[in-house]
Amino acid sequence: MRPVDTIHRSITTDTVLKRQRMISTPWAISADDLAAELQTDAETGLTSAEAEKRLAEHGPNQLEDKERAHALRLFLGQFANLMIGLLVVAGVISAVLGDWADSILILLIVLANAVIGFLQEWRAEESLNALMNMTRPSCRVWRDGALTERPVVDLVPGDVIDLAGGDFVPADARLASASNLECDEAPLTGESLPVDKTVAALPAETVLPERTSMVFSGTAVLRGKGHAIVTTTGMNTELGTIASLLGRTEDVQTPLQKRLTQLSRQLAVIVLAICLLIFVVGVLREPSGAWTSKLFTDMLMVAVSLAVAAIPEGLPAVITITLALGSQKMAARNAIIRRLAAVETLGSVDIICSDKTGTLTQNRMTVVELLPGRDDDEGIRELLVAGALCNDAAASAEGDWIGSATETALLRAAAESGLDVAKLRASQPRLDEIPFSSERKRMAVLYIGEHMAALYPGEGGTHRVLVKGAAERILARCRHVRQRDALIAMDDAQQTIWEDKLRRLTERGYRVLALAERSWPAATFAEFDEDPETNLCLLGLVAINDPPRPEVKLSIAECRSAGIRPVMITGDHQVTASAIAESLGLRTESDAVINGGELERMTDDELREKVPQVSVFARVSPEHKLRIVQAYQSQGHVAAMTGDGVNDAPALKQASIGVAMGITGTDVAKGAADMVLADDNFATIVAAVEEGRVVYDNIRKFVGYLLTANTGEILAIVVAILAGFPIPLLPIHILWINLVTDGLPALALGFERGEPDIMKRRPRRQRESLFSGGLGTQIFVFGTWMGLSSVILFKLMLLDVGLFTMPADESQKIDYARSMVFLVLAMSQLFYVLALRSSKQTLWELGVWSNWRLAAAVALGAALQIAILYVEPLQKVFHTQALSLRDLAVGLIVSATSFVFLECWKLIQRTRAAIAGSSAETH
Repeated sequence: MRPVDTIHRSITTDTVLKRQRMISTPWAISADDLAAELQTDAETGLTSAEAEKRLAEHGPNQLEDKERAHALRLFLGQFANLMIGLLVVAGVISAVLGDWADSILILLIVLANAVIGFLQEWRAEESLNALMNMTRPSCRVWRDGALTERPVVDLVPGDVIDLAGGDFVPADARLASASNLECDEAPLTGESLPVDKTVAALPAETVLPERTSMVFSGTAVLRGKGHAIVTTTGMNTELGTIASLLGRTEDVQTPLQKRLTQLSRQLAVIVLAICLLIFVVGVLREPSGAWTSKLFTDMLMVAVSLAVAAIPEGLPAVITITLALGSQKMAARNAIIRRLAAVETLGSVDIICSDKTGTLTQNRMTVVELLPGRDDDEGIRELLVAGALCNDAAASAEGDWIGSATETALLRAAAESGLDVAKLRASQPRLDEIPFSSERKRMAVLYIGEHMAALYPGEGGTHRVLVKGAAERILARCRHVRQRDALIAMDDAQQTIWEDKLRRLTERGYRVLALAERSWPAATFAEFDEDPETNLCLLGLVAINDPPRPEVKLSIAECRSAGIRPVMITGDHQVTASAIAESLGLRTESDAVINGGELERMTDDELREKVPQVSVFARVSPEHKLRIVQAYQSQGHVAAMTGDGVNDAPALKQASIGVAMGITGTDVAKGAADMVLADDNFATIVAAVEEGRVVYDNIRKFVGYLLTANTGEILAIVVAILAGFPIPLLPIHILWINLVTDGLPALALGFERGEPDIMKRRPRRQRESLFSGGLGTQIFVFGTWMGLSSVILFKLMLLDVGLFTMPADESQKIDYARSMVFLVLAMSQLFYVLALRSSKQTLWELGVWSNWRLAAAVALGAALQIAILYVEPLQKVFHTQALSLRDLAVGLIVSATSFVFLECWKLIQRTRAAIAGSSAETH
């Protein structure tokens, strides 16, 4: 790590040196003085040209990452392994004994293994770096007099940043203005209480936790707003100083990677014991007079080669690549993964707690129904005109509407009906208004009216009052209803009719507004003592709703079939929330609804017992989310929780998968989350869960593949040696099979698409063994068959019982038989990997080239294997013999048995499932 002040050492001008001295205690001078010293403007910030110049001087605003491994160091690291080291030693010994061909080939294969390992790790690093770049944070900064969104890494001293509740502070900065600004500085100072911020200068000796005129990199703005002048960036910040003391962090493995690393170590112990046994038995079974250095070297190479083949050292790298590839697929589906462990956790999610607004719905309030007093087209137009005039929303430069969601919905409906809102407002200027308030739940505006005296002869007024607000409040103030050109008294019968209409709309979850009018005799409200919001004439009701996203209903149904329980958490009224939940299929009649008041009165134990029956939490605050997710987790559930605000952060951190909104979410929420939704869409969460399940399936496939192949190789050698047979495989054969099978085919399995029923299975238990569901049995059965079938063929060929075309020369028979074993073990694994692509679909149903990477890897491996048997120079290197066409056919048929059996087993299982399903329907 560089010292904290290294960044500034390249700055040599007097101005910059003076600037550096002055900002050593920026809290001790005023913001204006600091701006002058930093040659910036506290209001408009730096110019782009000056910012680029300073960026070149100070460097990017980021903490120094762990230094990426140099390519050469990463490559040489492939040899820092006991097994590889022993193999190299064995190759050197072979060379010393004069066996140059074996020595050179062994070293070439070791080199090839190192290249593959290097490429896997390099690809993993590239994938992870790509993911890091996807989540680079941004901030609001003034450049060239305009407020712009810029990457945090581009900030420089002198920049002026804008801060608001929910933001992360991107650099150390001196406040120039602050309004109710409050920051959480616990990550930096350990202070648990929020810190109120001011702009007043402080004594130079003020300690860090008391520098209230400063904001610090890495801390969070809890509430309020302000803007500040950046004083230091990158490693020069207070957070950077701490980072420089901490040193480099170690790579963090996912839980699955840890389990497989532990598995690799356990296998290493077992395999080393077996290899030691093979070495000892192989040496002792020879007469003592036959003991030579070559015998010891050969047996050492057999044992070490077998150990290298048997221990799946490449698993962690392959898993990292697969997880990273899964993350990138999720990013393509708008789910940005911030922590790699989340990819595997997604496959276990069985509860999704989702916000309503913007996630289940479109976050776009829309007029869905109009009930005018006069039931004709003119009545609808009259209602829309009133909604457009009694409205404070306005048109934006981009052509959309700016204002409250309810009022923009009214303007949008008016514009879509053909009304020219701008022209309408220009023709009827507003004379006076009584603004909306949460206590009154209504607003009133005064316009010059047309024919008001004729419409309301008893009033005698020529001006028009329009009132808009909560329907129940407005109905209570109405004395008439407009129907055609007549007024009907709002008697008890009419009141009941309209209250019934209101009730039906609210039961459907709509927000209902009422619009009314009356005449007014003057140009202001203040000219009369009378309340202008009484004696109203009802124009009608407007039902507004935030419509569900069209794809969400299907996603919720997919959740149900996948064994995942979707739960809505909203601040909306219980009736509204329930109606939307029912329309989406998220709630059934048997599901409970809990509101915030009930939740407050519940103990944690009561909540824990209740949550399995709850599908909707209404009128809850963000603080309640933490209790909800803890209640689910206490029952063993793997819960995903969505959130967008500062107060959501604790729940997002607590959740098994914290999901932040990418559009509406605050920086604090995004920082606390494991996953960020680029489109704020519930369907994206479900898509990410699907990808998580696919990734885990693919990991199981190549773990099963590698361990099956290794089991076959070990058994072939162990059984042969214990039975007193000659060794059926030479070290060079073992290494070659390891290179061909453990390399590209295993990696290509990570590109498999999901099974058709991937979202119809129950979620995987988080602590479920990787070998559950029969995978362990499958590894043992097929690995045993591969090993035993090879040894049986080997022995039959050595007996020369007439089944095979054996060479007449006795000295060539052992190499001929070994060639068959070499072929069968290599091709068995290549055939087997094709059957492993799916647990239910056959290769022909999948399509041979649907995973072209795997098909190409298998085709290349098979071609090379055949070449080793029939190309003369390769025969000499690998000590092989050209098999007769009949023997080649026998070898390929035996090799294909595992593939054929597994494909037939899929069909048998599907037939059984179909019979069981039809039997269940019959009963």
